[in-house]
Amino acid sequence: MASKGHLEYEKSKQNCYKSMEDQRRLEQTAMRSVARHGNDSMPDYGAFLYQIREVGKESENCVDLTCKTSETVCNSLFVTVCISAFLALPVAMISMGVKYLEDCPKEPRIPVYLLLGGCLGIIKLLSSLWRNIQTRRYQNVSFDDPDDDCAFTSSTYRTMDTMLFLFLCGWQIAGTYWTFKIWTPHFKQLLYEPSNWCDQTVYMFTVYQLCTCYVVMAAFVLVLAMLICYLVCSCR
Repeated sequence: MASKGHLEYEKSKQNCYKSMEDQRRLEQTAMRSVARHGNDSMPDYGAFLYQIREVGKESENCVDLTCKTSETVCNSLFVTVCISAFLALPVAMISMGVKYLEDCPKEPRIPVYLLLGGCLGIIKLLSSLWRNIQTRRYQNVSFDDPDDDCAFTSSTYRTMDTMLFLFLCGWQIAGTYWTFKIWTPHFKQLLYEPSNWCDQTVYMFTVYQLCTCYVVMAAFVLVLAMLICYLVCSCR
């Protein structure tokens, strides 16, 4: 009888442990589901904050924390909407570059900067937009299959995306130098200096475009720094 009672006790104990383990796995699955694609009861910002906190827990060092936080921010719904809105800027750059290609002899590289920067900017923004949309779609469909994101994590895609990003950064710096090197040029063609002028429309558009890009980059860096500081402080 004692042996039988002991066996029943051990069996009941094992069932209790099994039930607790199943409950723990169920909770983890629910948390992953909320973090990856959200649900009807939690808004998107709730899932975003959960992802940010998970990044802080999983990061091994400051570099890893910065990279993962930046990737999480870039894949957020807010950034995806902003990318869609900013598609108007490179389109306007192409239009201005083509229209005023010969109207800035003081610095003829300014319209070229707008034209080439606009073309490559559209490619970069469309690539980022497509990646964000596909990533969010795969998160909603299946978050247990690691092969879903292979198109976005492949070395070829990352290499090409990094090269394009670095070129655009260099092109932005070059455009800044060319534009502000001739700060406040003559906006009308002079009789005695026919090449010493630049059309006011294309020049001021370039100035505003450069300032807008720098403001957006500064805002992104500021938000990223605030999130990193929040994660560092919360993990202590």
